Amino acid sequence: MIVITSVLKDEITGAFREILPILENGEILKRPFTRGLLGTNEVILSYGFIGKVEAAMFAQALIDKFHPKYFIHCGSAGALNPERKIGEIVCGTEYIEHDIHTRNKEFIKIKASKTLIERIYDVYNNIVLGPIASGDLFVESEKDKKTIFEKTHAEVVDMDSAAIAKVCYENDVEFCAIKIIIDTSQENTRLEYQNNIKKLSPFPSAIVAEMLEKHLL
Repeated sequence: MIVITSVLKDEITGAFREILPILENGEILKRPFTRGLLGTNEVILSYGFIGKVEAAMFAQALIDKFHPKYFIHCGSAGALNPERKIGEIVCGTEYIEHDIHTRNKEFIKIKASKTLIERIYDVYNNIVLGPIASGDLFVESEKDKKTIFEKTHAEVVDMDSAAIAKVCYENDVEFCAIKIIIDTSQENTRLEYQNNIKKLSPFPSAIVAEMLEKHLL
């Protein structure tokens, strides 16, 4: 069993288009889920949460109900690395909560599933491999962007991946997040987000769907 999630419905439509047959539709924690097949893999597709608390809560509920071996999170993110550009796709190799650290100021880093990274890279190698930082902050200033990048050296920032990674780690579930950059995390971020969310955000889940059609996990 493989769970695939996103924050918004638009971000998971790439996988929804390829799921066949659909075996079940339902709700969990008042969020919709669909169970079906991608290739020969049984999958659960679901969405509808924001921020680290909701992401962790929902991830645990999905793990408790479906007992997946793999958990893949798809969607959009803001650039942190100054070299990253809108439209680039980042597959996270490790996950960092940029707004929490240990007493000695070190960040906890959770590694991604090597199996998932290898399978994703096999079907789509035009991706950036690197850390993803998460926190309960919509980054929209050059100052915040620079501060988070200098602390974490992450490629992109979101509000969910690291929280899901932590829950998966505690439950021995292999995890990976794949994100597309839709904004630059600076002062014009909200306009960039509005312009790019619908046209760019489905791509990561479409890549995941292609990977699952080719590989049996």
